[in-house]
Amino acid sequence: MAQGNTEVETAVVSSDEDQPTLPVRLESPQTNGGRLAGTWFFGLLLSCITYGCVVLGQNSAEMYYAVIAAAVVIGLLAALLVWSALQQTLAFLLIPATTLEVEFESVAPGATMRFCVKQPGPIFLKSIRANLICIQRRERKLPIQKEGRSRSRDPERILYQENILDTDGGWLFPGQTRQWIAPLTIPEDAQDSGKADSQVTQWRIEVWGRTHMLVGFMRQYTLKVRQAD
Repeated sequence: MAQGNTEVETAVVSSDEDQPTLPVRLESPQTNGGRLAGTWFFGLLLSCITYGCVVLGQNSAEMYYAVIAAAVVIGLLAALLVWSALQQTLAFLLIPATTLEVEFESVAPGATMRFCVKQPGPIFLKSIRANLICIQRRERKLPIQKEGRSRSRDPERILYQENILDTDGGWLFPGQTRQWIAPLTIPEDAQDSGKADSQVTQWRIEVWGRTHMLVGFMRQYTLKVRQAD
């Protein structure tokens, strides 16, 4: 049952007969390989440091409590990183790629269009939701260095966020694909996608899923917002 959008249409179709429902299919990488590798690296590195602290504490009575306290803090960080890396790896290996289709290649502020989320099986989804998000960041030029001119990116800030899909999932067996079709509306005061001066504005749809294995996934799809010509 849909919770966040009462206009959701849902259906289960055969994966073999899965044809484009809406004209434009947006692409999203299955996972960021560099980020995943980095998470594993730092998680395992902190685990080794934790083990080293425990050994050092056992061999040094004077520093025992300080070293063990440090080991507990570092160990908790290591556990969080390893758990995150494990979730990302399981999602990459076990969860088929989610696809997203929209009606138009670009959409104007104030306009409404339909989008379609497609999730193939096999999978058991406890829930799936989608958010429309606008983020903005500032790029600053740094002084020319030996290797050429470089840029610095300030942290991203969220200008707009809205839940556009929030619904239950269910079992999807091999060969089945469930699709959810719902409308989304771009705010009338939305800024265009792209770069203006030093400001970079990006609109995207984030699809979040949760499975029965306590493994979640998130896919990002870039959406083009442009003033109508």
